[in-house]
Amino acid sequence: MKIWLCLTLFLITTLGHAKQLALSFDDGVNPDLNVQATPINQRILEQLHQHQLKSIIYPSVIKIGDYAGLQLVAEWGKQGHQIANHSELHLNLNKDSTSSQQYIDGIRRAEHVFQPLQGWVARYRYPFLKEGDTREKRDTVVEYLKQHGYQSGAVSIDASDWFYNQKYLSYQKYNQTVQLEKLKQAYIHHLLDRADYYDQLAADTIGYSPKHVLLLHVNAINAAFLDDVITAFKQHGWQLIDSEKAYTDPLYQRTSMVLPAGESIVWSLAKQQGHIKLRYPAEDSPYEQDNLKRFDLP
Repeated sequence: MKIWLCLTLFLITTLGHAKQLALSFDDGVNPDLNVQATPINQRILEQLHQHQLKSIIYPSVIKIGDYAGLQLVAEWGKQGHQIANHSELHLNLNKDSTSSQQYIDGIRRAEHVFQPLQGWVARYRYPFLKEGDTREKRDTVVEYLKQHGYQSGAVSIDASDWFYNQKYLSYQKYNQTVQLEKLKQAYIHHLLDRADYYDQLAADTIGYSPKHVLLLHVNAINAAFLDDVITAFKQHGWQLIDSEKAYTDPLYQRTSMVLPAGESIVWSLAKQQGHIKLRYPAEDSPYEQDNLKRFDLP
């Protein structure tokens, strides 16, 4: 009886503290510019279905092109995923050339495009995770979103899948199968490393491991390796959950008042608390060289 009780308590404790992760996907793909757009979209959806996961896509109008691209986005809703708003022109709100009114107009026009689709939810994700370089821009856009019923589209885990995707496309072009296999391992290591970093930062900042939302994109590397990525996360003690469940975490109701505004909500809250030695969130090639070298990649 004591052994059974100890085992039960162990399982409750372990499961109670399991790290949880949801996947989210930005931008979408344009069939007019990318001949692989349809198979990329389809393959990502197939792998999500294989793992019985429901995700959320944040499409940007400029990233999907015209009717054909919109049909690819619509397929997400038809398969039970959520479709949110990532703006019309994918503008950076931290740029001096981007006004708050111009930015809000883009949110409104994108909603007009995506709101009729099955699976639409009023969540907004800022392009580049940039939420304003001035108080006026930050607060004006936040107020607009609040007045129009938008919920947070924040991420807790930022990553650089776009950087690894560039490497993937280069190796794929020349059919470099050995390099592609090494890149898969490097990519998985990168995502696990980012997840562990932000999970520890969350523990240090908000006092617990939240239901994380990972930022990915609808791109070739995820079409190729998503199954391997999901499997690796599970093997490393992560529980994969639906994005809708992840957004019930109180973390996504919190806001940071730092300027420039934006980035991972965990990173931004940590900066507000005065954490030092924060890794710059938009890491790319200079930060990834050691990881590439680890897997014998240039």
